[in-house]
Amino acid sequence: MIKRIVLAVAAGLLVSSPAFAQDVAANVDDCLKQAFDLAQSAEEKNLPDAKLDKLEELLTTMEGHCDSNKFDEAATVAGQIKTEIETP
Repeated sequence: MIKRIVLAVAAGLLVSSPAFAQDVAANVDDCLKQAFDLAQSAEEKNLPDAKLDKLEELLTTMEGHCDSNKFDEAATVAGQIKTEIETP
């Protein structure tokens, strides 16, 4: 499931210029890069399916905020994603 999110975010990044992620993104490209990085981090952790389902939902929400230029909201969701990834 996370692989679908990673692929969707990666496809979006292919049409955009590379950007460095910060806590609060400055533009859509930065925001989507943050989502992509978080998805990759989750993928590397081999998390249980229940946690992956929750992360997929959060990543989808974050991407929606990115696409709507709601970067503060996206940063808030990114924090939730980081917590979810790091919490056993």
